[in-house]
Amino acid sequence: MGNVGKTEDIFYDAAILNEVKTKEEVISLLAKDLFEKGYVNEAYCKATLDREDNYPTGLATKPIGIAVPHSNPENVLKEAIVVAVLPQVVKFAEMGNNSSQIDVGIVFMLALKGENNHLNYLKNIVNYFKQQQNVISFHALRSKMQMREIFLKDILQIQQ
Repeated sequence: MGNVGKTEDIFYDAAILNEVKTKEEVISLLAKDLFEKGYVNEAYCKATLDREDNYPTGLATKPIGIAVPHSNPENVLKEAIVVAVLPQVVKFAEMGNNSSQIDVGIVFMLALKGENNHLNYLKNIVNYFKQQQNVISFHALRSKMQMREIFLKDILQIQQ
């Protein structure tokens, strides 16, 4: 497992996005929240949307895809990760394959400073969601507290 750092260094949040219809709405809502809380600068949202168009982050986990949109480190003021459940899936392009669309129901918005950091988190997220049962049960969550707890304890394996 990659070492993903201590919880006190990074702000972890959870969201349930009931009304979103597009990946742009998902990214904009989460970026706006991070901006309002002082974790990212105002360029973060557009930079993340642009990056998603050029380097998509959809992962074809089964039965529901996940996505890990993020921006360049210069747009991050303080590190944060927001995990969001989308009860109604939205289309994201597949990582490494722009022409393939994935129905995404779980999004991890990464606002991290080091490129290495992204890779460590990605590894933990991918390993956890290789199990279909984990995808199904996480996507069914409607408690932000439970989402945050599973993210920290089971996905990142941070001892609280």
